[in-house]
Amino acid sequence: MGIIGEMIGMPLGYIVWFIYQIIQNYGLAIVIFTILLKLVLIPMAIKQQKSSARMSAFQPYIQNINKKYAKNPSKKNEEMQKLYMEHQINPAAGCLPMLVPMIVLFGMIDVVYRPLTHIVHLGNDVIDKAIEIFTQSNGTAGSMAIQLNVINDLVADPSKYSELGEDVVNSIKGFNLEFLGINLGEVANLSSITIIVPIVALVLSFLSMFISMKTNSVSTDMPGGGSMKVIMFIMPIFSCWITLTVPMGVALYWIIGYIFQIGQVLVLNKVCNVKKLKEEATLEFEQIRKNKKKKPPKKVNSDGEVVVSQSDKDRIALARKKLNEMYDDEVQD
Repeated sequence: MGIIGEMIGMPLGYIVWFIYQIIQNYGLAIVIFTILLKLVLIPMAIKQQKSSARMSAFQPYIQNINKKYAKNPSKKNEEMQKLYMEHQINPAAGCLPMLVPMIVLFGMIDVVYRPLTHIVHLGNDVIDKAIEIFTQSNGTAGSMAIQLNVINDLVADPSKYSELGEDVVNSIKGFNLEFLGINLGEVANLSSITIIVPIVALVLSFLSMFISMKTNSVSTDMPGGGSMKVIMFIMPIFSCWITLTVPMGVALYWIIGYIFQIGQVLVLNKVCNVKKLKEEATLEFEQIRKNKKKKPPKKVNSDGEVVVSQSDKDRIALARKKLNEMYDDEVQD
């Protein structure tokens, strides 16, 4: 995944490694890591849900500005910014919660592709030597899955890697890629039972999108909401493609994430209902509009005198100056 994947994969790898040290099961370590990650991201999911509800309630004001200043783009942008500030709306507030899972995915792909680095914690010189032995024996190199290939090859014939030393060979042999009868280092094969993995990912992705759109129906009321329905069909296909092209360790992370997301949507809909949030935001915005129309109350000091602001004083002084100039002109005439 390149330098970015490695940078993100390094801290994630240490977390997965720490979990693996406790339970000594690679697949279960990925499952636990995924659940912990999703739990940490729940506050962001709540923030996104609230932001979505507020933006939905805010749409009539945006549409009014667009209609009113349709032929004056600069004025429209000016009024739009003023509108956002008055109502304390950040249009980009809901983007980060959607971006973080994709960033983590890149890191997890690096972790799964390079378990000798992230989980077994072998040095680069040892890994390079193991890859060299594998290449001499199999005649292939340069694959992203080279570390996974080395593990599978060493488990099949440890004697080929004897020059690495007994401790290294045993540490690699002790790292078990099997989980529920599936090798997490392999890619799903259309001709084997592993084809069920991308099918499960496709189904769970569709269910996740469907339940999310059904419970958070306000998102479809917003401009571009129709595109959400298109995404509901595109995303499952994308999920299926992902799980057909990467090792099943990544597919496991992907699938557990969807299972958690389905439960999260159902729970959040109970404790943080989007329709109620939209109603609350609508009332809040109406109150802001009402307060804006009211004239601010005059400030009075302890003596009962009206306190005049500096800007008002300047305007009064300017008016007096103009009157004096006009009066002087009349006297001279």
